[in-house]
Amino acid sequence: MIIDFHVHPFVQQEENLCMYKESMDFSDGFFKQDIEAAGIDRICGSVIRMLGKERVTDFEPFRQMNREAIMLAKQWEGFYTPGIHVSPDFVKESCEEMESMKAEGVKLVGELVPYAHGWSDYSCKEFSEILDTAGQLELVVNFHSMDPDQMEKMVAAHPNVTFVAAHPGQKGDFLSHLERMRKYRNLSLDLSGTGLFRYGMLKYGVEQLGAERFLFGTDYPICNPGMYVQAVKHEHIPEEAKELIFHGNAERILGL
Repeated sequence: MIIDFHVHPFVQQEENLCMYKESMDFSDGFFKQDIEAAGIDRICGSVIRMLGKERVTDFEPFRQMNREAIMLAKQWEGFYTPGIHVSPDFVKESCEEMESMKAEGVKLVGELVPYAHGWSDYSCKEFSEILDTAGQLELVVNFHSMDPDQMEKMVAAHPNVTFVAAHPGQKGDFLSHLERMRKYRNLSLDLSGTGLFRYGMLKYGVEQLGAERFLFGTDYPICNPGMYVQAVKHEHIPEEAKELIFHGNAERILGL
């Protein structure tokens, strides 16, 4: 069983994050078939539309991405666990969105990618208000890794929120992630994006913190999912650790 905690499905081609999509054919169910062909049984994550770095003036684009995620979850019932978007520029709307999505069975916020949606500060007062609501609703928050100080302040200020940082990064970034994870038991790390290709990274992390703090993820369709599956399989860690990373931790965190 493999659960990919970090995928970005799409409805419209402008939401297709594959960097070489002109050479790929994503029509006729290719997305789901392709990721299943890599050995992945279930996916989690958000639909992302790149809205730009300027401040967004209307919550409607966030609402649209969330509705598309819910539509795909219904279409792929049992295969896709949707993540939703919020924004500190729209505190009231974001909190109402989380409440309504929770009523529909949503368990996940994110992956949140601030640079794509016109905001930049995880530690600001407005985002803190949103996280307070996420904690009350027992929603898991998956966030794009960026400024270390902001990430630390955010996680430290919200011990009742289950956070999952995205992307281990290069060695310095990964070691910084491990230090935060030692301090805060409510923080885990998904393996998507940059990092896992550095051989031994995952083994080192498991030796330092245990397998319970890492979740398998790919960042598909940006990254090749088969490479990530094989990377975990070939790490020299116990089979029990691989089971936790591939599916057990995601099942526990999301209540699947």
